[in-house]
Amino acid sequence: MSNSPINLIKKDVSSFRKLSVIEDKLRLATWWFLGVLFVIGLGIGISFFLISARMRDLESRKVELTKQINLQNVKEGILLSLKERTSIAGKALDAAKPWGKLFTLLVAIADETNYNSLSIEESGRVTTVLNLVNIDDAVLVISNTMSLVQEKSLRSPQLVSFTFKDDGTVQVSLSFVPVF
Repeated sequence: MSNSPINLIKKDVSSFRKLSVIEDKLRLATWWFLGVLFVIGLGIGISFFLISARMRDLESRKVELTKQINLQNVKEGILLSLKERTSIAGKALDAAKPWGKLFTLLVAIADETNYNSLSIEESGRVTTVLNLVNIDDAVLVISNTMSLVQEKSLRSPQLVSFTFKDDGTVQVSLSFVPVF
């Protein structure tokens, strides 16, 4: 056998150079393509990271706002019940009579030390029991009551009871409706 090398490459070098140039350009295009693909992948990765971080922030904000809304609902419920209660209280106050003026009328009838008891019925009728020193005080009480009726500060006065005791004192029970 002979030791001669076998040359399988064509001797046409010009076509090999053309392929070599195309191969170099193809290799360069591949590197550029991989570089662009890497940059695009990196951009997508960074975008995904930023978007997921933003989503986590929005989710935590949503949870926080939901809690605040629930707390505001509780406050709103309390405020609505207070509003309802104050309107009921306002109606009650509007319907209430100024009973403070009653004491002025009672002092006009007799001295405050003479009163033994005082009761007010739902209809607004006032019944009072007075312990007086003598009969002259009783006449004065009746006279004062009648003058208040003429002034239209009282209406429907009634002498419920008149008791003359053994020691000379008088117990008078009056009933009337004050006009406010």
